[in-house]
Amino acid sequence: MAPLGYIEVLDGKGNVVERNRVDSFPVHIGRAYNNEIVVDDPYVCPAHVIIELDDRGSPIARDLNSVNGLRPGINRKRVTMLELKSGSEFQVGHTLLRYRSFDHPLAPTLVDRENRLSVLGSPYLAAFAGLLVFALLCLEAFLGSVERVTVARIISEPLATFAMLFLWAGLWTLAGRVILSRFYFFEHVTIASFAIVGFFALNALAEWLEFLFPFIPALWLAGVFGAGVILAVLAFGHLRFASMMRPRSRMWAALSVSAALIAISFISDYASRGKFSNVMEFTGIVKPLDEAWVPAISVDRFIDNSQKLRKDLETLAQKSKPAEAEVGRTVD
Repeated sequence: MAPLGYIEVLDGKGNVVERNRVDSFPVHIGRAYNNEIVVDDPYVCPAHVIIELDDRGSPIARDLNSVNGLRPGINRKRVTMLELKSGSEFQVGHTLLRYRSFDHPLAPTLVDRENRLSVLGSPYLAAFAGLLVFALLCLEAFLGSVERVTVARIISEPLATFAMLFLWAGLWTLAGRVILSRFYFFEHVTIASFAIVGFFALNALAEWLEFLFPFIPALWLAGVFGAGVILAVLAFGHLRFASMMRPRSRMWAALSVSAALIAISFISDYASRGKFSNVMEFTGIVKPLDEAWVPAISVDRFIDNSQKLRKDLETLAQKSKPAEAEVGRTVD
């Protein structure tokens, strides 16, 4: 025999926690065990609500003189009776319920995304991404050294960072195993590796832009906003294989983490501006460019600027002579 409908227990986000089959009316709802639907809520009376059919055969919910009453939704005004349609929500105590008829229309079936995202689980892609990260780390170690380097030194320096990559992926894999009961190690390695490649590309682009156009604070913009975007994508990707969150919830969680890191970075940068430092503002390492690509000035303009600088220095020297003579007389 087909059911007449269902009474669903919802959580605070509207997700179904429990679904109770309705085979006949009336249906008693309360905390007592003699009800058809038992609600484990201390704010619900032993006999709280009854769902029955009216004269037209439509289901209605009627309050049974309960302490906290019947409400047509969360924190709505109390009512003594409520007409129920398929999809109607009502609150008893602190519990949100929903009535659904047996023929309630369903949302379209979602396409399984496992097949579409299976490429991220390829061990070959994970190996390629890991080797790419290792090669970039070796290149950074080579370019960042001003001394004679050896192959062993170039390879050994990135090993710590490379090991941290697999530790990071392993922790996310462990979280996914606990929550989803599945291993997604290759997926997490691929996501983390491409995030590191993104950081490298962003930093290199910012260094070149600031070198070619010094008036643009490219490194600062890349560090604050560009890194925030990459971190948001990184968190979104990891949460996809380590949680049961919906895409919108994952997006908001990733954006929240990114926004928090951007705010911390901005505050830290603002607080350190007033401190003295002997470190050069531009710390990037760039390869030489062809002279045609480097911003330059003409020889005549350089000579004019040099002469102007010389005159300024001579003027300052002349101004300093009376002061030096005055200091000499004071000493005598």
